[in-house]
Amino acid sequence: MTELAARWLKGTDQTAQAAGVTARALRDSPTSLAISDDPLVRLDMFRSTFLGMLGGARVAGVRHGGCVLGVAAAEHPGNCVGSLLPLEVRVLDPPDPGATDADRFLHMGSIMAAHDLPEPHWHVGPVGVEPGFQGRGIGRTAMRLLCDEFDRRGRLAWLETDKPENVRFYIGLGFEVAEEATILSARNWFMRRDPR
Repeated sequence: MTELAARWLKGTDQTAQAAGVTARALRDSPTSLAISDDPLVRLDMFRSTFLGMLGGARVAGVRHGGCVLGVAAAEHPGNCVGSLLPLEVRVLDPPDPGATDADRFLHMGSIMAAHDLPEPHWHVGPVGVEPGFQGRGIGRTAMRLLCDEFDRRGRLAWLETDKPENVRFYIGLGFEVAEEATILSARNWFMRRDPR
């Protein structure tokens, strides 16, 4: 592929494209599949969530022309799920069989919040590459831009992932596994990266 540019994404159009890319990329992840059997529900749920998240986040993107193909975002300290989901609304007990998709989504966020770092950090996510363009180094390029920013500014970073291949990917960028937990039926790894 030629003419790929890694840049900071800004503006409503680029944020909307980034939300779409990450929603499509994460729609069929193990945790996502445990939330809902309906791929359109998962797509809508993630797109609306990511659209809200990305508006205030630092967003690295890889573009081809006017098209966003890859995204790596990070929420500022104090704006991640651990800060935004108060203890009184968290649902840590696994949902019962009759739970709604929204109940399972809240449970997912609650477990992530419970594993959030107490110290100030940048929370990485969402990270995703447009399906059909994965495996070409686009995600690494977006993440490298973000990690370089963390190092330049001395920032601690934290993320979670539910795929073993992503654990290896993030280790290659300087992250280390700090914790593991099961969210719904999916194994999740919580990873930390201290600035270099």
